[in-house]
Amino acid sequence: MTGLQVQLRSASPIRLAAEFECGAGELVALVGPSGSGKTSMLRAIAGLWTPADVQGHIRVGEQAWLDTAAGVQLSPQARRAGLVFQQYALFPHMTAHANVSLAAGAGWTRADVQALLSRLGLAELSARRPAQLSGGQQQRVALARALVRVMPTPMDASASSPAHLPGVLLLDEPFSAVDAPTRQTLYRELAALRQKVSVPMVLVTHDLAEARRLADRVVIVDAGQTLQTGEPARVFASPRNARVAELVGIQNHFEGCFFKDRPGWGRLRWTDASHPECHVELPVPDKNKIDDGMPVTWVMNGEQVDVLGDGDLPSLEEPGHTRLRCQLLEVLSLGEISLCTLMPEALPSQTITLNLTSRLLQRLQVGSGGWVQLQIAPGALHIMPVRTN
Repeated sequence: MTGLQVQLRSASPIRLAAEFECGAGELVALVGPSGSGKTSMLRAIAGLWTPADVQGHIRVGEQAWLDTAAGVQLSPQARRAGLVFQQYALFPHMTAHANVSLAAGAGWTRADVQALLSRLGLAELSARRPAQLSGGQQQRVALARALVRVMPTPMDASASSPAHLPGVLLLDEPFSAVDAPTRQTLYRELAALRQKVSVPMVLVTHDLAEARRLADRVVIVDAGQTLQTGEPARVFASPRNARVAELVGIQNHFEGCFFKDRPGWGRLRWTDASHPECHVELPVPDKNKIDDGMPVTWVMNGEQVDVLGDGDLPSLEEPGHTRLRCQLLEVLSLGEISLCTLMPEALPSQTITLNLTSRLLQRLQVGSGGWVQLQIAPGALHIMPVRTN
């Protein structure tokens, strides 16, 4: 099995502190704001960008593409990397078929390339040049060109077991310029590719929903540095620090203090700087990573919060669940979803943002100004130590 290992350090021209892995057949998404260094990392893997002071290594299986300690630096041509550029980078004087054929290795015939183009919905467009194609069509040609770099030849693909090649598929915002039906077609093509060829796939995206839908793991990137790596659900629910929480779009981010309680449990004191006398205490699991009495920042995962009517009778609750009475300050309807801002009764300067279905609000017969009860599961709360530097 061929896996990708990346460990790079550089101080110029931009700061780089990248460290992540991508297993064979795995799709890893690099997620971060614009200018965070995601595309630079892809270009470094492909050998198209190598800072003069770079230190570290890039390995695919047993093959070193870059190893500064050993003096190894393969040229882009020597690296089996299929890269889909954000701006396509197709040769304007060549047809779609010729653009793809140029990247195809030995064993690919003209008919094989045409068959791949047909699978991507480009059968009738293979003789056109990039200027005669829409942005989405150019994106599909660029994807086909990358695929022939890492896919097995049609003869190899007919084998009973997937081919294992020392290559990497690099995708820089590959679905950004296509419409929804085409995007679904490309998603299916990517899924089919993973069944045929076991190569690492690294996807750059700014779309958190896309990363969650497609990726086995996400790497949160900021200012050239990898901040956290893990399964999407875990990273988005349990960010390592406040900056990661901000980058993954967590809206409910608060301050408080952690106190140890009975074995395995602690108490999170949710404080209100505008009203020091007010606080709410929430039970949380104690993983023995934060000392008693330490200030913390913490996030609430709205997906693990149940919204009940204000008059609903208390039901049997699992240990650790908390009831919190809140007033709906604002309800903004967005189709089937309403963006709701709630104020806890006990913390008049704090607000919670939840996305609630219009059906739920109708069932509860509540709108702006009304009251509800939040039932908060312990898993909805994730606490982080406050950085002192």
